[in-house]
Amino acid sequence: DRLRACIRGIDLACRYGGEEFVVVMPDTDIGVATMVAERIRRRVAGDLFAIHKGEKQIEVTISIGIAARSTPEDNAGMILKRADEALYRAKRDGRNRVVADAA
Repeated sequence: DRLRACIRGIDLACRYGGEEFVVVMPDTDIGVATMVAERIRRRVAGDLFAIHKGEKQIEVTISIGIAARSTPEDNAGMILKRADEALYRAKRDGRNRVVADAA
């Protein structure tokens, strides 16, 4: 719900693995995608998450990697690979940040 509240109606959010999510943003340039990702990051960091049936609350942060189609030959697998590489740069550089693929 937190994720869906931050994206547009045309975007598609889905789980991609155990702790990873993908947001597909059709016809969106990297600048707009970065703004949306920052909005998601701030929203998650700004909310406490309840655990143990609400008895305890914890702070959660997220790291986000972004990639966009850069050539007509790019396919979904190539874009996901670049987004994953950007995600690992975000984690390596200190976590709780958004990193866009340079391609």
